[in-house]
Amino acid sequence: MDITCTNCNTKVSLSFNLDYKYYTCFSCKSNFKLDNGNLKYIDKLLDESYPPSIKIGSKGVLRGEEYTVVNFVYKKNNKKVYWFEYQLISSTNKELFLTVEDGHWILEEKIDSKYIKNKFGLFYKDIEYKKYETGKSQEFYRCGFFDYKFDNSLTFYEEYINPPFCISIENEDNEKQYFHGEHINSKVINKIFDIKNPIMKDGVGLVQPFYYNLTQVFIIFICAIIGITGLHIFFYSQSKEQLVYQDSFDLNQVNNKEIYSNVFQLNGPIAPLSIDITSSVDNSWMTTDFALINQKTNETVYFTKDLEFYYGYSEGENWTEGSQNDEFNICGVSEGAYKNYDFT
Repeated sequence: MDITCTNCNTKVSLSFNLDYKYYTCFSCKSNFKLDNGNLKYIDKLLDESYPPSIKIGSKGVLRGEEYTVVNFVYKKNNKKVYWFEYQLISSTNKELFLTVEDGHWILEEKIDSKYIKNKFGLFYKDIEYKKYETGKSQEFYRCGFFDYKFDNSLTFYEEYINPPFCISIENEDNEKQYFHGEHINSKVINKIFDIKNPIMKDGVGLVQPFYYNLTQVFIIFICAIIGITGLHIFFYSQSKEQLVYQDSFDLNQVNNKEIYSNVFQLNGPIAPLSIDITSSVDNSWMTTDFALINQKTNETVYFTKDLEFYYGYSEGENWTEGSQNDEFNICGVSEGAYKNYDFT
């Protein structure tokens, strides 16, 4: 299906026929109504443009099915917090919604209210969700295909969260619509839709999960630091730096595979072990889980490292983010034979 704006001749193509009533051109901001198969001009948006990161008509595979982006909306609430929403439709007429705020993405779908239990808290599929906020939102800008006319009147909404999930309730014309959302990694979205200039993250997302128990991590580190600080002061002056092991892997061959290194020997007193990671990631990222295993005691130290490197050109300037190499230390490693395990 091809649509051409009658005001500026900008063309948008979809790979399937879409049932819609209104169309807003992303180029000239003209609003149209579909009348007997033809676009009938209504008016123009008055606010400034907010170019979408994902273009209308872009396709990507989500949850095992290909979806097409059919519209984009810029919203702001009564607290002056703003976010962007995308509607996606598959060729089988399934709907998904992508919301991004401060670089944090949430993938949502409509759910039937009969599955919502609101008694002493809000429950969905036996999971309790805590109220996060209530407010009123307003649509300021949009482009693409819609089944409703542009209307920037205030809409009441409610947000309930249980990271990495959330429940959103929108009350429009005294009718409530329920959405179930889930945090989705921005790197995944950038890859699926080939986003060249991703929105930079700011702070912690609404339902961004914590992958580690931070309290336990802090307790372990504090105890370890207290226990070995005195020993380090003594042994640091007697230690010398030496290379104990190095290796390289082809990520295309070892992706999602477990790799064990050869056994290597650490000699001398307790000392920090410095680990360098280098990868030729190019506008991409990688995550590697490591484990340092003592061959005699089987004592294992686990750690995870991410590498990401992005670059591009926008607003007349070249920009880069991240690095292709990183270094970190493991404190208080004893003498002995070790081998390394990693999962990339």
